[in-house]
Amino acid sequence: MRQTLRAALALALAAALAAPLALAPAAPALAASDQKPGMRPVAVHAEPIERFQRTGDATRFGEFEFRGGLILSSNNRRFGSFSGLDISPDGKSFIAVADTGRWLTGRLVRASGHLVGVGDTKTGVMLDAKGRPLLRRVAADAEAVRLAPDGSGAYVTFEQSNSLKFYRFTTDPSLARATPVALPKSARGMVPNQGLETVAIAPAEGPLAGSPVIVSEQSLDAAGNHRAWVVRGPRAGAFSVVRSDDYDVTDGAFMPDGDLLLLERRITALPVGVNMRLRRIAAGAIRPGALVDGPVMLEASMADQIDNMEGLAVSTDADGRMRVTIVSDDNQNVFQRTLLLEFVWLGPSAALN
Repeated sequence: MRQTLRAALALALAAALAAPLALAPAAPALAASDQKPGMRPVAVHAEPIERFQRTGDATRFGEFEFRGGLILSSNNRRFGSFSGLDISPDGKSFIAVADTGRWLTGRLVRASGHLVGVGDTKTGVMLDAKGRPLLRRVAADAEAVRLAPDGSGAYVTFEQSNSLKFYRFTTDPSLARATPVALPKSARGMVPNQGLETVAIAPAEGPLAGSPVIVSEQSLDAAGNHRAWVVRGPRAGAFSVVRSDDYDVTDGAFMPDGDLLLLERRITALPVGVNMRLRRIAAGAIRPGALVDGPVMLEASMADQIDNMEGLAVSTDADGRMRVTIVSDDNQNVFQRTLLLEFVWLGPSAALN
């Protein structure tokens, strides 16, 4: 009975993920107070996930060690659909965007190096260039967020319009207006709802000189690989990321050593469900015209505590180790969950042990 129920839930999950945007449930109408700029407190319940495997006690997965997770929920009807995530430089707070055009901020609570809760959670509407709330789904489809290294605001990709925008703020993102960021001319022609899912900010001292790097989800080149771009700087232009094993790119962030970490998702029919993996791309290989690939660092399936994993953040913990935090997009669907998972990178040798 339990296996039958799990299969039914997995089938519903896969159907929700595979459905086109037009069939997705509409976001609840905003009350007048929710249309006003400014972040407001929102109560969020966090149920701990102590084991990454559903039926096992392993703590190491590929090159990573699991450091706790949360199932997030709220009585607020507009909570959920989080598709982008980033962590503050001190590793203590987070910012997320929802593809319904909303921000979520909060504090990460850890105990003995494990994620155990969130606090000080606030939410607010995202604004367009004229300061108006993003109410139409086609305009509000925010997919990734990356904090500017200088603390001046955040970059956000929008998948329906396939655009990159910058929000300038110091404390309250919901007061910030969108400023369009010019993209290379070769970035035109992406398929709506299959385009820009990723924005990563390269290290200033590296070969990409601090440029935003964007990668498409399913807008592929003639060879069937993910289209990608370095937005500006000495290596500005288009490149491609190898698409393999039917995985799609859902987010990415640069690692402390300068390489690009990609979060990827695959929807499967038999067995029904979703898979997740993390793949590493050498930053030195990214240049105009390049086709880049890299090793898989972690791969997970429905046997693990995953869902529709869409947002990725990289930070450095108090011990100087790289910490990866991943959030899932529940599509505001009753069969899905909003998960927040954390891992510590152990290095390539960990996968051999």
